[in-house]
Amino acid sequence: MKTTSSKLILAVLILLSSTTFAQLTIDGQFKTRFQMLHGYKSPVAKETPATFGADQRSRLIFGYTSEKYSANFTLQDARVWGSDDFYNATGNQRNSYGLGIYEAWVELKLGQNSALKVGRQEWKYNGSRLISHRDWWTTGLSYDGLLYKMHNKESGLFIDLGLSYNNDMNPGTGEYINAFPDRLKTVNFLNIKKAVNEKFDASFNFIFSGKQDAANANILYMKATEGVILNYNNGKKATDGVFGGLSAYFQHGETALSTTGHQKSSAYMLDVNLGFRAMEKKLEISAGVEMLSGHDATNTDSLYNTINHTFDLLNGGRHPYYGGNLDYFVMPAHMKNAGMMDPYLKLNYKTSEKGNFGLGIWLPMLANDLYTSRMDDNGDKILYEKGLGTGIDLSYKHKFSKEVMLMIGGSFFMMSDSFKEMKSMVTYDANNSITDDKAGQQYFVYTMLIVKPSFFSSEKK
Repeated sequence: MKTTSSKLILAVLILLSSTTFAQLTIDGQFKTRFQMLHGYKSPVAKETPATFGADQRSRLIFGYTSEKYSANFTLQDARVWGSDDFYNATGNQRNSYGLGIYEAWVELKLGQNSALKVGRQEWKYNGSRLISHRDWWTTGLSYDGLLYKMHNKESGLFIDLGLSYNNDMNPGTGEYINAFPDRLKTVNFLNIKKAVNEKFDASFNFIFSGKQDAANANILYMKATEGVILNYNNGKKATDGVFGGLSAYFQHGETALSTTGHQKSSAYMLDVNLGFRAMEKKLEISAGVEMLSGHDATNTDSLYNTINHTFDLLNGGRHPYYGGNLDYFVMPAHMKNAGMMDPYLKLNYKTSEKGNFGLGIWLPMLANDLYTSRMDDNGDKILYEKGLGTGIDLSYKHKFSKEVMLMIGGSFFMMSDSFKEMKSMVTYDANNSITDDKAGQQYFVYTMLIVKPSFFSSEKK
């Protein structure tokens, strides 16, 4: 049986590769990360020992391109080393949930500049702020949906329209079930990008997303997000000199609550950065600030308190942003929904043709007032101090070849007393003085090897 299957697969590959004006490629991806963690995602006490681990992503990618369409089929196994759930006393056997289909799509060419992609696919737009493939995740993130593209390189106009829907219908009864109430039920977007010249481009992003009611799967709460994204002197054609960018989003509609029901939403996100590039693009220094809206606990206006002011990051990338790579502030609940303001400084230096060093410094703080559980001498509630601490990210990348790259990195966070209190890691006495500080040094150190072999590629005829 195995021999017959192998012969059939080989015959199909030969047939596809011999088709006129067609090309077949078979590629791989092996991404292995070794890491030492002491407070990654959530701070830990000083007596807590560091943990060590390794995770791995393995992909087998089949690509096919012809005159009228192209297709992709990507098999993926994502696992933590040693996490196999089938094992015996003498060794691991296999993992029942690690293997799956990451991408499976077909793209129909509708004309010279337009196409329609159907199936499971990656989406990433505008720095992955709200729509991302989350490549840092071992599993990554793909979407089941439709994508219409109209890309005119001559005019510099790029239009993308995406529609996705997570169908939780019971195939037996036809009724909707609420299998995954926490995830987005649907994400739909229109992204319009215009390249004004070689250095400046502007994008307009419109997202329409929805979540099911936590108790009733037939109720869907929809939210709209509109954004403008400006980029100057970034991208492949970037030159020495000043560069920068701006991203501004406004969000409104209905927010599904964790129990049941919904709340009106009115929120915003802003990122502004400015930098300078020199030494034939070897050195980049930039500074910026991120802002995520949240709730002001001191505002007693009744109308204000009926509205959700916490910005929803949807399926956006979290790891490259928001306070550093320890990922302490990637969810609104991490700041108790008070929002955040996050000034940062970044430096990138190309040490050689193959090596690159990176440094990031983050100063996250609360965007709005938030009460502690303590009282002052007058019996009034005490507010948290705004500053949450300082994050430092260090990284080095070395590209040995087109297929092989090594990444080494470390992230460290110095917690403020305010953030320690927020995480219940300090104790105060009756005079509001700290009597016990449990917080240790928070860090995350990793080494990651990425290998992307090209197994097979037929020549175009």
